[in-house]
Amino acid sequence: MILYRKTLSNNSQLVRGKVIDSLGNTIPGVSIHNIQDNSQTMSSAEGDFELNVTSPEIQLSFRHVSFNEKVMRFSPEQVTRPVRVMLSAKESMLNEIMITGYQRISKERSPGAYSMINNDQLNKQINVDLTSALEGQVAGLTYIKNPARVAADNPVLRGIGTYSSDVTTNPLIVIDDLPTELTLNDINPYDVESVTVLKDATAASIYGARAANGVIVVTTKKGKGQGVSVNFNVDQFITQKPDIAKMHYASTSDLIDYEIDVYNKERSRYVNTESLFNYYGRLGSGSLKYYSPLYDLFRKESIGSINQQERDETINTWRNNDYIKEFTDNVWQNETRQRYNASISQNSSKSNTFVSFNYDKGKGQVIHEKNEKFNLYLKSAFNITKWLNATVGLNGTYSVNKETDGIYNDLFLQPRYTRIKDENGNLVYTPYVDLSSSVGPGSAINGETAEQIAANGNLKTTSFNVLEALGEGIESNKSLNLRAFTSLRATIYKGLSFQTQFSYELGQASRESFYDENSYMMRVASNAMVSYNNATGVYTKNLPAGGRYYQFESKRYNYTFRNQFNYDNTFGQYGQHQLTALAGFEMRQSHVPRPIQQLLVGYNPVTLTSTTIDWATLSKSGITSYIYGGNLRLGDLNGVAQKETLHRFTSLYANAGYTYSNKYNLTGSVRVDQADLFGVDPKFKYRPLWSVGAGWNVSNEDFMKNKDWLNSLKLRVTYGITGNVDQESSSYGTATWKSDKLFPYLQYLEQKSLPNPMLRWEKTTTTNLGVDFSIFDNRLSASIDAYNRYSSDLLIGAVLDPTVGANSRVINNGALRNKGIEFNINGVWLKKKDLTASTQLVFSFNKNKVEKVNGLNATAQSYVGSPTNYFFQGRSYNAVLAYRYGGMVNGFPYFLDQNGESNVVFDENGTPTKINTINSPDALVDMGTLFPKYTGSINQRLRYKAFDLSAMFVFSGGHKLRKDAIDLASDELTNAGLVNRWAEGANNDYPRLLVDYPDNLRSSAGTLSTLWRYSDQQILSADYIKLRNIAVGYQLPKQLAHKAGMQNVKLTLQMNNLWTWSAAGNDIDPESYSLNSGTRYLPLAKSFLMGLSLTF
Repeated sequence: MILYRKTLSNNSQLVRGKVIDSLGNTIPGVSIHNIQDNSQTMSSAEGDFELNVTSPEIQLSFRHVSFNEKVMRFSPEQVTRPVRVMLSAKESMLNEIMITGYQRISKERSPGAYSMINNDQLNKQINVDLTSALEGQVAGLTYIKNPARVAADNPVLRGIGTYSSDVTTNPLIVIDDLPTELTLNDINPYDVESVTVLKDATAASIYGARAANGVIVVTTKKGKGQGVSVNFNVDQFITQKPDIAKMHYASTSDLIDYEIDVYNKERSRYVNTESLFNYYGRLGSGSLKYYSPLYDLFRKESIGSINQQERDETINTWRNNDYIKEFTDNVWQNETRQRYNASISQNSSKSNTFVSFNYDKGKGQVIHEKNEKFNLYLKSAFNITKWLNATVGLNGTYSVNKETDGIYNDLFLQPRYTRIKDENGNLVYTPYVDLSSSVGPGSAINGETAEQIAANGNLKTTSFNVLEALGEGIESNKSLNLRAFTSLRATIYKGLSFQTQFSYELGQASRESFYDENSYMMRVASNAMVSYNNATGVYTKNLPAGGRYYQFESKRYNYTFRNQFNYDNTFGQYGQHQLTALAGFEMRQSHVPRPIQQLLVGYNPVTLTSTTIDWATLSKSGITSYIYGGNLRLGDLNGVAQKETLHRFTSLYANAGYTYSNKYNLTGSVRVDQADLFGVDPKFKYRPLWSVGAGWNVSNEDFMKNKDWLNSLKLRVTYGITGNVDQESSSYGTATWKSDKLFPYLQYLEQKSLPNPMLRWEKTTTTNLGVDFSIFDNRLSASIDAYNRYSSDLLIGAVLDPTVGANSRVINNGALRNKGIEFNINGVWLKKKDLTASTQLVFSFNKNKVEKVNGLNATAQSYVGSPTNYFFQGRSYNAVLAYRYGGMVNGFPYFLDQNGESNVVFDENGTPTKINTINSPDALVDMGTLFPKYTGSINQRLRYKAFDLSAMFVFSGGHKLRKDAIDLASDELTNAGLVNRWAEGANNDYPRLLVDYPDNLRSSAGTLSTLWRYSDQQILSADYIKLRNIAVGYQLPKQLAHKAGMQNVKLTLQMNNLWTWSAAGNDIDPESYSLNSGTRYLPLAKSFLMGLSLTF
């Protein structure tokens, strides 16, 4: 609004006002010029201004690089009441307002590299979460996929810049100007107004030692427009079951044939069948091992319980069973999710408020799994006086997830030839299952042992059905996140203001699970802990009757406090000088107390009571188990390390930018961070992080004014240093308190690390060259950046002189370089009254190189198996290294060592006489990298009247993966490739499996299997293209919406993950695949989404 007021002088008048955009947001940096007397001023960060005019008439011009110029005349009568000055935005990439978290500045005045995703881009489709909303929108932002989907995907900006797994690779998240420990998935997408991604040093260096990975600044919504508006959203998500056929499992019949071969081969190594099953053990033998129901069938035949005909009939019946199909039919379900969001927005000249409530509930892929999430967000801003503004807010999220025990989700927990239900739908119980690989040796059971247990009244049955087991031990996970924030901004003088900000975060997470005493897990545990006295014939149950209750709880506390001076003003007769500066002080604290956990046995959930046991004896000394024969101990309650962390940071920072005639820009920033994590050496303790940048708005030059085809052109260059912090390292010597397991009273300190006075943050130096342009009436616009990121002082293990007290330790001793180029191109190739078609291409290329590494000595296997822990200088980070495949003789593959010699020596019959391992890293060949060199997206949008159609393709390439090669050294295989295995007389290039190895060579199968899996012939391209989503929206005509009492009605239908092309073929999806190990995970399933948005 604009208010007119006469001053004491009759020749001077004072005009005060506020400038806003079409959404009600205030606009800083607007040049206000009185055409009559040439007086001028500039709007403040809050859009306010004051202007003294001497002319009797007031004709003001409002100019801003991001908005169309507006000229308004005011008479004394008009300005006696509030007058709103609203500017309309220009259509140009240079008109965006960059929000760094410390300031707001137009892209035309900033030389930094950044990407902004506005509200329209965020809401053109239904967003599952904020992470997926950013996919394909930001050049250089890629995601390290978690193929098993047990955790969220990790965003990475412009490549990996660290060697240490303790140093985060994720960009720093900032919400409403202040850093947060929350993740993108913790933020309600409906609360977000815009997201700004800061990429280079000039854009991000103000964040200092946490900015090396880039910064993602989230700006939440506030009250808009005038008065009160209400918005309501309803979204429905349905995700299909994964396509199990893409896992390429062997069929039931093939698995039976293979297992029969394995049995016959194993049986031939023993004198008789009894000797074979003696090896697997029985009750009390002390060496109990699992064997399958098929093995048990042969055992029963050997002791006369069944005859050969009954055995064969049973096997033929089993061939028609399919446990995997029954599992996917009865255990899996379509994932469903409903999301409801209601928000209220209020705005006036004195205050604006935004309040939202979000409720999200769903069912998981596995029965019994469900989740609920509640989110409340409140933000209010008040214009207390003309010079003082205040903001307060609160955000709270509470979620509850119910999850089944992951042990029972294994598709091969039971052989494929077993059943879950019979033809009538009744549960089928198998006598036993194998949990030894996940629970421990105290759970191994085989057929003979199961029969002995069933016949003993002192022991509990081991019969099992997965549908029953999935309902046991449900784990409840609860989390609470609270974020409170406030700020106070005072205008001191023209262009000068002071702002103080504070935020406090509380995070609390807990999980609990309960196993009833009749659950399968407790029955197995109870049996295992039974002891027997041969002299007295007495059985002792060392585990009390009742259930098992486990509880874990963790908390975290964080605060940020910032005080900052801001200056933004225009000088010169024509406003040709623009100066922006800020300086401030910031301190942060992060505190994670010790977690709390407890385990209760003999637990009764009704009376809430438990039984006290001699845990020290049972876990240290143990008991002699009746079933397992040997000494058996309860596991220690040590799943989570007992540690407490407290980190404090203090920072001084400053930033300045100068613009001349809207043509030439210079910026600079400096920051000094202090933290308890750094060493005491002053050379490193006070090392500043800084940046400089320059920009040239070529299109504003006089010689470019007649170029009608050119709307804007800007050149940019920046250079600066940012940092990264390892919050697990310490400059002081550390030790861990230990106690001996057998002698618990023997306690001692175990040294964990030596003191390191030179410990410092990891440093990243970035050079960025950029160009932004818009041509042909803004029909084609682009932003192009080329960068060189050199990360040094990286923490990595290094070999030390033993005289210093250690052979090796982690120190600042590595360097890594990332080079790349990024394109963000937007084209409007059809623009008519009711029809608009546009395309956006987002493309980035990144190539990294290990510049310096003085790592530990390692074998070839370390390099091929752990590419993120072992590196070759001069090669790519995450390099795909491989053994050289030499060929195959008689089903035995051989490989070439560092001298080009075969690692296998064959006799004249083609039988190996010697199989050598290959340990030298010099024998490996470089096949590429696991990290994609190029990523991007193509976004196509077509709008016709009330309809809006959009589709996004994503692509990734330039990297490699390993085939899902079969394990040559295992008899427990499920891969469909087992049917192609080597056979006597067959002419194929498929190697022998373990079952086909001569007995004297079985011990060497592991060596050849490792070389085979990690050989160069197993390498494939990991390139892929996906149709990530396609959405169609319909906007109800305004007149119909108004008749229904609403301002806006929009319906959206969307489908995700509809189509995939993969260069590797064979149903390999690189996004749900472990690229280095060659392991398939369940493929991404198609999703169907529907959303309804109502505005009142």
